Amino acid sequence: MGKSGRPPEQNPSSDAFVEWAREQAVALSIPRHDDGYDDLGFIPAVIGAKRIVAVGESAHYLHEWNRWRARLFKYLVLEHGFSTFVLESALVEGRRVHDYVAGADYDWDSIALAINNVWGVWTEINELVRWMREWNANPDRPRKLRFYGMDGTGNWAHARHAYGAVHGFACRVDQALADDIARDFEQAVEEVTFTTREQVTASRFRDLIGAASHVVSRIEQARGAYTTATSHDDYDWALRCAQILRDVFLAIAQTEVDFEVGFRQFWNVRDVSMAESLRWIREREGQDVGMVVGAHNTHLQRYPVRPQKAISMGSYFSDRFGREDILLIGSASERSLKGEPPRPDSNQAAYADIGPDCFFLDLREAPTSGPVADWLALERPDRSNLRYQPVCAGNAWDCLIFHRTLSLAEVELPGYLQSPPAEHSADALKRLSGRYVIYGFLAAINTLDVFFEDGALYTDGQDDTSGEVFPPFKTPIHFCRDGRFRWSIWPSILEFHQGEGPVTVSVSTPGGALYHGERVGDAVRN
Repeated sequence: MGKSGRPPEQNPSSDAFVEWAREQAVALSIPRHDDGYDDLGFIPAVIGAKRIVAVGESAHYLHEWNRWRARLFKYLVLEHGFSTFVLESALVEGRRVHDYVAGADYDWDSIALAINNVWGVWTEINELVRWMREWNANPDRPRKLRFYGMDGTGNWAHARHAYGAVHGFACRVDQALADDIARDFEQAVEEVTFTTREQVTASRFRDLIGAASHVVSRIEQARGAYTTATSHDDYDWALRCAQILRDVFLAIAQTEVDFEVGFRQFWNVRDVSMAESLRWIREREGQDVGMVVGAHNTHLQRYPVRPQKAISMGSYFSDRFGREDILLIGSASERSLKGEPPRPDSNQAAYADIGPDCFFLDLREAPTSGPVADWLALERPDRSNLRYQPVCAGNAWDCLIFHRTLSLAEVELPGYLQSPPAEHSADALKRLSGRYVIYGFLAAINTLDVFFEDGALYTDGQDDTSGEVFPPFKTPIHFCRDGRFRWSIWPSILEFHQGEGPVTVSVSTPGGALYHGERVGDAVRN
């Protein structure tokens, strides 16, 4: 049913929606530097009394969405008393970033590593983290700023960091608990990972999940003693890390290898855990504290994810904790990062007709009946990364931000990812040419073409639909002294392995994700 309570037209025209949106859209710009915020003067009326402003992005690693979020947060800090920034990166590792923003003396490389999920390698994000730290260093500021991750740990591929955090806390407060944790998990967190899940028996998973649940219970029972031995803050973090330790084993145990099935299982556990982390952050900071949340559209939308209809964090949070205090803002563009136009039947095609190259649109102001309501109530293709998923815009979002084109964020590699350039013969580079199939998340296939041209090696990910492992367009790649290849515009590292059979490759991303593949034929030039 549509918002009007009657079925929408079979294929309602977008004309009425576009006409209405042209009258309502607020033209914006996303400047590289924040010299002023006069163009954001409409934001207070949009937010009203809401204290959680969740801002999505249609794809990761993009300049426009990273800058918009940072700019919005700064404005709300300066003008409206907001104080907390929450990112789709690891909560467990993110404690180090939280403490760095608060003033802890950590080296930057360790902070970049702790902003995982490939977030800590982009200038726009790092500038915001440093800005928050500088704000807190000024004793005249009226409030302190806080940074949190909300996305579990270790890209959900392993539980090593969660184990380290919980075991380290237990060593300080209860040696018997620490010994039990080491006995149950020290070896398991190395052996039981997302990659090895097929080799793990159901009984072992049950034992691990039960043992992790028992750790959570023991920490909860000893709140008074453990808090006295450390602090309320340390206890708070330890309990949440123990819950995430359990959640990682739940996610790995329930995720089948078949992508069509496994995606939904994995996503459900992950997004429910993220919603619980957001609730935990809010309880820590207080109900009246203003926060900006940054994550992919698919986590924040108040609508099922992909054809598998997985649970989104936005829908779960809204259903469990209420919609009254959270504002969900989706992002969209006409062109993808590869420059592709939208599908004619997509939401993006309609947005592109509204007019300004960058605008903000409050969908809550739309009519509740008639052709505009009918258009907003219909599920249609919606671009997510470089593919499309079914989304009903009117049910998914409170508001939208649109930017006609997209550009890659500015990469800022920490020292541990760097290696000086080195010479490599033209013949050796030519032998690496070909089309490679690289297997990624839940065995999803990523297609990468490698070819030698004008004395240099290039890659082209034009035929890929992920956009999260390597650049989705033609760009040079450089041989480095450590024997691996790097892009100057992308943080992943590519390594070729040559033996008697086909050339194989591995791609590693910041944070530890590793993808493997092999040459399947000649490169395809787009």
